[in-house]
Amino acid sequence: MSKTAPDSSIPSALRPLVGWALARPKRAMTLLALTALAAAPGLLRLELRTDGQALQPRNDPAIRFDAAVRERFGLRDPVVAMIETDHPRGVLNEETLRRVEVMTRALAAMPEFAEPGRLFSLATERRDRVVPGTLEFRPYLDPFPDNDKLMGQLGNDLDAADILTGTLISADRRATVILAGAPLEADQASLNWRRDALFHRIEALAREIEGGQDRISVVGAPVAETLLGEHILEDLTLLLPLSIAAIALALWLSCRSLWAVALGMAEVGACLIFTFGLMGWLGVPVFLTTAVLPVILTTIGLADEIHILWRYQRDLDTEDARPVHATMGAMARPVALTSLTTAIGFLSFLSSPLEAVRAFGWFAPVGVLFCMFWSLMFTPAALRSLPRSALRRGRPASRAWTSRLAPAYRRRGATLAALAVATAALGMGVAAIYVQDSWIDGFAPRSDFRQATNRVNAQFHGVHLLHAHLTVEPPPEGLPKIYYGAAGPLVLPDKLNLIGEFEAYIRGLPGVGDALGPYAQLTTVSYLWRSRRPEKRAIPDSPHQTADLLERFDESRGVHRRREVVDDARHECVVTVFLKDANYRHTATLMDAMRDYAAERLEPAGMTLRFAGDVAVSQTMIPAIVRTQTRSVLLALAGALLAVSLLRRSLRAGLRIVAPACLAALWVFGLMGWLGVPLGVATSMFCALTLGIGVDYAIHFEESWRRAATALTDAPSWRISLEAARDAGPAIVADTLAIAVGFGLLAFSQVPANARLGLLAAATLLANCVLTLVGMGAALRRRSERAPAPAVVSASEPAS
Repeated sequence: MSKTAPDSSIPSALRPLVGWALARPKRAMTLLALTALAAAPGLLRLELRTDGQALQPRNDPAIRFDAAVRERFGLRDPVVAMIETDHPRGVLNEETLRRVEVMTRALAAMPEFAEPGRLFSLATERRDRVVPGTLEFRPYLDPFPDNDKLMGQLGNDLDAADILTGTLISADRRATVILAGAPLEADQASLNWRRDALFHRIEALAREIEGGQDRISVVGAPVAETLLGEHILEDLTLLLPLSIAAIALALWLSCRSLWAVALGMAEVGACLIFTFGLMGWLGVPVFLTTAVLPVILTTIGLADEIHILWRYQRDLDTEDARPVHATMGAMARPVALTSLTTAIGFLSFLSSPLEAVRAFGWFAPVGVLFCMFWSLMFTPAALRSLPRSALRRGRPASRAWTSRLAPAYRRRGATLAALAVATAALGMGVAAIYVQDSWIDGFAPRSDFRQATNRVNAQFHGVHLLHAHLTVEPPPEGLPKIYYGAAGPLVLPDKLNLIGEFEAYIRGLPGVGDALGPYAQLTTVSYLWRSRRPEKRAIPDSPHQTADLLERFDESRGVHRRREVVDDARHECVVTVFLKDANYRHTATLMDAMRDYAAERLEPAGMTLRFAGDVAVSQTMIPAIVRTQTRSVLLALAGALLAVSLLRRSLRAGLRIVAPACLAALWVFGLMGWLGVPLGVATSMFCALTLGIGVDYAIHFEESWRRAATALTDAPSWRISLEAARDAGPAIVADTLAIAVGFGLLAFSQVPANARLGLLAAATLLANCVLTLVGMGAALRRRSERAPAPAVVSASEPAS
């Protein structure tokens, strides 16, 4: 190696940056430091938005339809406060019922629940008894049952209104619930509320009221959104320091220098300040997707530093006159190329319809590119300013382990055949991959919230709500003339009886707790209104009587309760399906069965079925997000291939460099199939996350291979590959282990989906490292070795 490395060794495109930093190191370091500090005040403007609504594309037809149904029928996602008791008489005792009354009154005082119909409890729901001398129906706790007679009357009234069993009180009478409908997002401006603040107020209220033999658990979809965001933020307080510690350890083990550790920490800190400060200045909140950026950028920010510092220490061992120039001459191009391919991999997330995922697609590349400029300017300027002794190792780093790769390189055919067999065996598992996800899977099985949700599901119909929306068309002959009330097609008895058969069919489907729609509600009203005669638990025979029954529904249970089932025009209705679980595959099967039934029985009668509710939205969004993430993989691959091919000016070189990353992704996808690991919203991100990072290893290895081929002009290819492994292998392994540990730390996350994401990303990077050092090292050959040997023509034989 030459004793000096002129500036001309730095690629011309990068010479203005690197050359200026080396010529004016103090100015370069000041410029980068001031850039980070200028973004720092933005951290004070940063907001958190961890609600699930941020993960919904506003323009999606399913989202718009769900919003329209919620608004028209007054449907809200319920916060479920379940009161369980160990009292011998169950919840039908004065102490427990008094807690129901007190908590209902306290919730009603909150502006979020002030509107009529937002609360559903024994203290709000009306029974078939009136205030003496009026037609005003009394709630179940009016008068309060403070003696045996009133308590017995309450029990009888609850038995009569059987639709309340499983929705308001458990079948064994050991638990009751208060359902509080969370406001819609459109209400936020007027109420100035946030779901996380609302949940904490309800949780604090529950802790204040519970006591004695009563316990209160607060669950439901709005609560899950709040807790999921908080769990991710809590994870960061643990995982970010661990990631930083992993970086410090990796730098120390790689370089054995405190200055190396300090330089790495400086880059990571500046990158995080700049990226999140910029988000604050631009008014972009921290979503669930970008909350993991600190861990990702912390680990990625280490990669270039390891390669530069490792190379610099080698150049110090050669006593080069200008070791920093020599280092940057060798490393500037691969550092720039790896940063660009990683950034392109993250840019692929911009194809997502979700604002939160697009935010990740914008700011992850911003952080990566900031790290690139830091590595090309600040790091060489700092090395230029530091004395050589600051980074010099006490003894040369051991690279003896790389000699173990020699047999794999020498037996090229056997090595590539073994990798091909492994790829084929693992690749067959891809066919077994399936999509599976649900919001409850965001919580570990032993978490308090998951356990509380399981208890609610065991005692009641289920906390997962699927709304089956039916639009009912009038018959061809028209509607009969009704002299009072609205005369839509839902006053026709045959229509309501068909809906009743539909409700009964849904109840018989696996995993369904109950299905309550206009038939169940109206037959109950009929039974209670007509002196609890069993034969009256039915839809009346004439449209006039049905219209009258709808009026009685408004009077007895309230207009808001009727509007949750049948609209004012009597043209649309909702059947609420209660599910014990709402995982994607089971719910898809359930919804398909309901569609098939509707096509066969309801559509010929002029009824159209569509779905709304949080379960229906999840069923639409989960596959859409997974498809988007899968498309991001293809975009990341195409972007990396294009960038490498253009910079190398060779499509073949581009294909060669992206091959290890692609095969590593195939290995892990196949392993997921064999192990039955489902593809969900979080796990579908791992491939696009790691594709750009994984390409870095091949870039560094090929760059070293080309330098070795130039120096070892007469050596065989396997010897060149071994020299490339000795040159780049230790840094690649240190880089892989550090980033894999960074992602692997997500395994300690409270959120199982994030834990799986971290393990999948770590496995992909480790596979990529093996495929690069072993597979790529065995595959690379000199061009002269690829060409066939020229035919030897005898002088006595004519040439053909």
